[in-house]
Amino acid sequence: MNPIPPSETGGQVPGDRGTPGPAAPSSERPTDLDVELFVQLFDVAPTILTVTDRDLRVLAVNQTWSDATGVSKDEAVGAYIPDWYPTVDHAHWETLRQVMATGRPVHDDEVTARHPRDPSDTRTWRFSGYPLRDAAGTTVAVGLAAVDVTEERRAQAQRDLAWRRLWLLSEASGLLGASLDLDATLREMVTLIVPEVADVCVLLLGDGPCPSGVEPDPFVLRCAVWARSADLPRPPDPDRFQPGSEIDVAGTAVTRVFATHQPLLLDLDEPPGDAGPLRAAGLARQVGLRFAILVPLLNGTDCLGCVGFGLTADRRYDEQDLRAVTELGGRIAAAIANARAYEAQRAAALTLQRALLPHDIPALPELDLAWRYHPGTGGTEVGGDWLDVIPLPAGRVALVIGDVMGHGLLAAAAMGQLRTATRTLALLDLPPAEVLSKLDTLIRGIDTLATMIYAVFDPGAHTLTMANGGHLPPALRRPDGAVELLETTDGIMLGVADAAFTETQCPFPPGSTLALYTDGVVESPTVHVGEGTEHLLRVLAETTDLSTAADQLLALLDPADASDDATVLLARASGPRDGHPTVINQHYRFSVGR
Repeated sequence: MNPIPPSETGGQVPGDRGTPGPAAPSSERPTDLDVELFVQLFDVAPTILTVTDRDLRVLAVNQTWSDATGVSKDEAVGAYIPDWYPTVDHAHWETLRQVMATGRPVHDDEVTARHPRDPSDTRTWRFSGYPLRDAAGTTVAVGLAAVDVTEERRAQAQRDLAWRRLWLLSEASGLLGASLDLDATLREMVTLIVPEVADVCVLLLGDGPCPSGVEPDPFVLRCAVWARSADLPRPPDPDRFQPGSEIDVAGTAVTRVFATHQPLLLDLDEPPGDAGPLRAAGLARQVGLRFAILVPLLNGTDCLGCVGFGLTADRRYDEQDLRAVTELGGRIAAAIANARAYEAQRAAALTLQRALLPHDIPALPELDLAWRYHPGTGGTEVGGDWLDVIPLPAGRVALVIGDVMGHGLLAAAAMGQLRTATRTLALLDLPPAEVLSKLDTLIRGIDTLATMIYAVFDPGAHTLTMANGGHLPPALRRPDGAVELLETTDGIMLGVADAAFTETQCPFPPGSTLALYTDGVVESPTVHVGEGTEHLLRVLAETTDLSTAADQLLALLDPADASDDATVLLARASGPRDGHPTVINQHYRFSVGR
């Protein structure tokens, strides 16, 4: 072995001690070994690597690319790379051309395309493109580094889908619990479902619950509500599914849903027999639906109806969708059952209230009367409003209005007891304050609260004597047209404590009009009591006909928004008259739901 010259060892000879100095930079070109190492690194890198020319023809690929695509290196080199991915948007290839044109790299662009060897397998890659330059600095090729992120994106899609399902159930619960107006609630529900869950949603209800194991007879359900996506390829006839229309489900999968109380996941391209209500009505063929889920609407062991969810060929249902919409169907069924139970209770309360309100008020010779009663709507139950006109000895008349706190059957029953007791005490000809005092004792015995005005009209003295138990002040229109709220000595409401009630007296000559009313006449969730009171006084001042005035007093409030009963009693002193007395104008507006 030849010794190394001192000039090549920094002035040292072998065996000399000391630290060699830094090696001088080499300006030599890479050795064959360097090239071989770079080629190996390119080939064994776990990242997909590709080199293309300015026309996107492959110059080189690594083994990872070949393994991922199933395309050999020999097949790849020289090939036009977009040919392998015909479904990729042209904009992605233009991005790579810009790398060549501008010399600026592009980072983390994502592309989804079919696998070159397996068109049924759709993959997602995240790639970056870098300019490759020659010794003169000219960009001569583009290097691509790509990572397969398909599983990551699928997992993210599953997480997003699970979150959307939870969001849908949460939104549905909020809708179903917000109102007892079933029709409006179901309309909002299908609007939420389409297109989030389905391209078409149809909700069918029976006239009554169907026990388990029993098919609907005569196999006819009614369309409660339905909705469709606006971009269906073939929109259906809008008249085919109208609320209330009958749908014949004989021989369809709906009868099985009723019989088994189990949901069904259907492929509508399968042979007939499992086509559900969508195909039974011809809707599936008309709008191009491919997949459907039928969910029974179960209330305990009874089936109230069926809800159908339909998709076109662009999407399809799986078992997770089946579980999600089954849960959704359960919540819809609970809302339907609650609404029907509410309507039944409301109908019973209205029937009781109608029976307890006066129907035999006589026509009086010196008093014209008009009244209105309207029960609360907009998701509330009937309340405890009542009114009465009671003839007393010596031609006098008791005018009564009251409001029992609460709603429903209990409020209606308490109102009936209070009205009966009031008529009994009136026949004893007790003063108004004493009547309220005894009613206070009664109302505390039945554990409720109420407000009330008891007024006695004396036509001989042309006076009104009143006692007020926590009720809104009456309004008075004098013969000259002046209108005011009467300053009564307001006592506390009945049932609060053993309280003393006092009386107020005011003139009530012929031509005077008294307005007794409950709080539902002058306030609602959207009308402030001050605004309602101003409306009351304005109507009394401008309208002389009692029947018209009574109608106008209720016109301020939207019946769909009225949160409480509305009751008004108008009484006008007419003075002595010959001939027949004025016919009483009575008006009860009861509206019972389905």
